Amino acid sequence: MTNEQLLQLGVLVVFIGLIIIIGSFLFAAHDKERGKSTFKFSVVGFLGFIPFGFSNDKKLLLFGIILTIVVGAATMLLFSRNLKP
Repeated sequence: MTNEQLLQLGVLVVFIGLIIIIGSFLFAAHDKERGKSTFKFSVVGFLGFIPFGFSNDKKLLLFGIILTIVVGAATMLLFSRNLKP
């Protein structure tokens, strides 16, 4: 595979993932039997080197922040070693 084909494949996989995420939001956002929402979400990211986030569930927010810190630390470790694929 050429680099261009790999790039196109990567973009396609990202778009498929976005479609799946949006579809799951639409189907899981409302519980029709009970008439109330049971949907939980969390958005986490970095502002500089400080992790931040917001959520409607405390445990989900804590999990997201911990996961963000772990991924950030792993990324810094890999880039500090100058590993090349």
